[in-house]
Amino acid sequence: MGVYKFKSRRSKKIVLKPRGQINYDKPDEDVIQPIQGIMPDSKEEYWVAVGLYRLHLDFEYQYSIAGGSILRGGQIIDFLVNTVPLPTPVLVQGEYWHGGTKNAESEFKVTFIKKYFSGEAQDPVEIWDYEIPNMQSAYEVLKRKLL
Repeated sequence: MGVYKFKSRRSKKIVLKPRGQINYDKPDEDVIQPIQGIMPDSKEEYWVAVGLYRLHLDFEYQYSIAGGSILRGGQIIDFLVNTVPLPTPVLVQGEYWHGGTKNAESEFKVTFIKKYFSGEAQDPVEIWDYEIPNMQSAYEVLKRKLL
């Protein structure tokens, strides 16, 4: 038995599972599971996590910078991926929550992250929900943008 959640106007009803491990070989596209013990905010975040696991890339989910959501001005990066030579922040942006493609909010966020890491991480990678309509495309987009 699961909880139903609607995240955007284009997404279909999905079932959230509060427990269990992600089956990386054959994950169910319609069942969202926790990522590192945290329930993802969207199916796209879950698909990105599965793609990162399939690419054998280590990452931290919901990485806080400058105090995270506790302090004014702080942010939470969806994924901080351990890439060579420097880690790469990955932002999963949704058209519904972030107002479509590149806008002032996303540009501010990317600029803030660049300034915060100041050469200790690669430039942030934005993945928009329209780029990843399914789990396989999330894997392919990650492969193209991170490797």
